Amino acid sequence: MKIFKQLFIILGINLAGELVSRYLNLPLPGSITGMIILLVLLLTGVLKERHIRDTADFMLQNMGFFFIPAGVSIIVSYHALDGFYFETVLVVVLSTILVLAVTALATQLFINLSEKKNGKHNN
Repeated sequence: MKIFKQLFIILGINLAGELVSRYLNLPLPGSITGMIILLVLLLTGVLKERHIRDTADFMLQNMGFFFIPAGVSIIVSYHALDGFYFETVLVVVLSTILVLAVTALATQLFINLSEKKNGKHNN
C-alpha cells in the first residue's frame, strides 16, 4: 500500500505540473513544471523525502525503461531525420556532453554544500 501512496503522490504532482503548464500557457512541458513543483515541495519541507523514497528509488533504478517510448518514437519516425543525420548526431553528442558537464558540476556543488553544512571540509 505504501508504494501506491508514494506513486499517487508523484503522479499527482506530475498532473499538477501538466495542469499548471496548460492553463498558464507556460513555455515548459508539464513534466518539467511538475518536477519544479516537486523540488519546491521538497525544499520547503511540505513534502518529505521519506514520503516518496521507495517509489523514487525504484524509478531511478529502472530509468532506462522510461526511455523506451522515446526510442521507439525515434525509430518509428526516422524518416523525419532523412538528410539530417550529421546534424542529429552532432546535437546528440553535444547535448550529451553538456548534460554530463552540468550534472557533474551540480553534483560537486551539492557535495560541497553538504560537506559545509555537516562541518566537513575537503582540503
